Amino acid sequence: MVLKEIAISDIDEQCDEFRISDDIYSDRLTDSLCAVGQLNPIILLERGARPVIVCGFRRIAALRRLGIHAAVARTLTVEDCSITHPLKLALCDNLAHRKLSPLEQARAVVKLRDICGVAREQLIGEYLPLLGLPPRENALEACFALHAAHPELKRLFAEDALTLASMERLSNLFEDEQKRFADLMSVIRLSASLQKKTLDLFDDLAGMNRANFAAPLDIPDIREFLRDAKLSSFQKGEKLHETLYRLRNPRVARAEADFAAQRKRLGLPGAIRVTPPPFFETAELHVEFEASSPEKFRELAAALQKAADSPGLEGLFPNRP
Repeated sequence: MVLKEIAISDIDEQCDEFRISDDIYSDRLTDSLCAVGQLNPIILLERGARPVIVCGFRRIAALRRLGIHAAVARTLTVEDCSITHPLKLALCDNLAHRKLSPLEQARAVVKLRDICGVAREQLIGEYLPLLGLPPRENALEACFALHAAHPELKRLFAEDALTLASMERLSNLFEDEQKRFADLMSVIRLSASLQKKTLDLFDDLAGMNRANFAAPLDIPDIREFLRDAKLSSFQKGEKLHETLYRLRNPRVARAEADFAAQRKRLGLPGAIRVTPPPFFETAELHVEFEASSPEKFRELAAALQKAADSPGLEGLFPNRP
């Protein structure tokens, strides 16, 4: 192995053919270079007028940030290595000190396919296990879909606004639908479990109505509350899920309207709250009130007793949907 010092300005930094990293800026690496200098050489491929980077994108970026204009490098030539050798070196260099993100794994797989011409069977059998992925056809297809996903979806995924399962699911939509969901997820927040439930509802509604996946986003009520500045992103996410659930289960919506009408007939004061279980999943009712004095307690208890004797009470316990 021959090492030499090379001016960074002599390197073709624009060629990212062998780049695996999502982010080439690393504060930790910059601090290390500042403290002890460059410990590992970058690897360059002599090709054309200026060598291109095989390994060391983040090292070069850190050296530049520190105002250092030269780097210790090891050089390869096209004659010295196979077509897959530089990319495999880049992979091993990254995997030696960290776990690749799903987007980085996807980028590596696509580069192996498109730049090196690696066959599907070899990608599945050799490279997916190297990347820590199961050697299965669906894992390979997931990599292709992730790499081709809309840039805004990738950004949201990198910011942990989308789970991997959601990202894989959305990346299989048409490009315009991906953009609509990227816009949606920029204004709402959903927990991992609620993301799955909400996307399941979009899927169900698309099948029921023979419409595209994003069709519910055109419903005026949904558009209105998504624009409501008074609601937090979490409140908007919960309201979206609840609205989609009702669209998917219209009997629940009818049951809610009937319940509200029956509750009104009882004439209970506003201090007494009677609520059904979420989505009428059980028959139990929740009753609560707040009293600031014994007199107020007796007043509300009397109102409840009057409601208990009313025939209208039976209307709050019909057969649930």
